[in-house]
Amino acid sequence: MKKQTCSALILVALFFNSLFGQPARTEFIRKQTFKTNLRLKTWSFEEQSGFERFTEVVVPLTYTHPIGERFALDAVTVPYFSNVQFAGAGGVTLTHVTDTFLRGSYILGDNRALLTFGASIPSGKTKFDVDELQIAGLAANRPLANPVTNLGTGVNLNFGLAAAQDFGPWVFGLGVGYAWRGEYDVRNGTQEIEITPGNEVNLTFGMERGFELATGPSKFIVDFVYTFYTEDELAGQPFFEAGDKFLLQSSFIFPVSIFDPLIIRAQNRWRLDNESTNAALIDNGNEFDFGLSATHKLRNDLRLKYLLDAKIYSDTVNDSEGALIFGVGMGVFHKFSDFFSIDPTIKFYKGKIKTGPNSDIDVTGFEFVLGLSGGINLRF
Repeated sequence: MKKQTCSALILVALFFNSLFGQPARTEFIRKQTFKTNLRLKTWSFEEQSGFERFTEVVVPLTYTHPIGERFALDAVTVPYFSNVQFAGAGGVTLTHVTDTFLRGSYILGDNRALLTFGASIPSGKTKFDVDELQIAGLAANRPLANPVTNLGTGVNLNFGLAAAQDFGPWVFGLGVGYAWRGEYDVRNGTQEIEITPGNEVNLTFGMERGFELATGPSKFIVDFVYTFYTEDELAGQPFFEAGDKFLLQSSFIFPVSIFDPLIIRAQNRWRLDNESTNAALIDNGNEFDFGLSATHKLRNDLRLKYLLDAKIYSDTVNDSEGALIFGVGMGVFHKFSDFFSIDPTIKFYKGKIKTGPNSDIDVTGFEFVLGLSGGINLRF
């Protein structure tokens, strides 16, 4: 993660995030809605990393416009402010917007299937000077889980179909998605390189079961996602093909004592080896995420929440990219009316990121979110 070695890996991190940085459509909204929130996340690093602090402030903007009972359009973009302070060597700031995503959703049949389609407008930034490239690389670092990880790509097209069906107390769901990635240019200082990302296909299977515990109604949810990719090109030449990705995630939702609900979630992401002309890019580490959230209802319009999470990422074959980071936080949800609610949350993080054989750095993070679970909602 040292500054002098970071630049060589940043294009790869940017490239990976062109694959993973797209927002997902998970619900059909039947009301005309504008949503926004404020999110600040900052990390401090040991001096040996070459960095002192990295900060992002973002204001996601989402507008949804339903047309009839079955069709809805929405647009999403994220203005952001990013700053990196180098260890004893000044800093650099970048203010811009991400790509703009336009999406449509159409309900099929008796509310049992959802067809989605969308496109991204390349309003984000892909051309960086040498110092700005450091911001792009830190933003894309997976263990840091920053609000904006992908600062910009080319035109992308997305298509998806999902269906669900009840079978007694069980609900089963299936989904398929396809993403076509357009080419775009990345500038690293004075060097400009054409990137053509590979396309991707997602297959999803999920199941959910509700049941009754002594403490009240509960729910168990499991999702499995398989993703495979076509070959990527760098400057017109085959460069990289991401290994197939397997994602397993589960949630257990139940009431206990004063907490309703208590949510325990776990997620494991692992991948097959990549195919690359660079041997250092072949191996993938395993990524495990755990989280716990508890909600304490004080009144119908006022709730407290308590948060705990952990990231446990294994090393690659190069003894790098592993991480162990813990987070703890709390928040308040206050609903003033059907048109206005606030949801401030604060979290603290502490952990280590592996940077090489027998080498790691301590990281400390702070996050503040106003409106994390819907923010300020204005319905017209």
